[in-house]
Amino acid sequence: MSATYDDPFELLGEKHILSVIAFLAERDRSTKTEIYENISRSARMPEKLEALKESGLICMDCYGNTGRATITLTDKGRRVAELIRDLKRELES
Repeated sequence: MSATYDDPFELLGEKHILSVIAFLAERDRSTKTEIYENISRSARMPEKLEALKESGLICMDCYGNTGRATITLTDKGRRVAELIRDLKRELES
């Protein structure tokens, strides 16, 4: 069961969400395993990925019948990632 976020800022405020978006922005695609290894092995990470998918920020394309998925940012996700990069640059200047 995944969390539902009525306020998009609530999702972005969740721990590791910005890191996942930034991680995916640096790659064409990733797997859940790569995200778990590089960001967090939190028990809630699958729920957070599902929330990003439901928000239209990522796409998870399953392959085979193993449950494995390739994860990419959607166009919307790439725009959000760019805004996050801009915000980070502004805060660091």
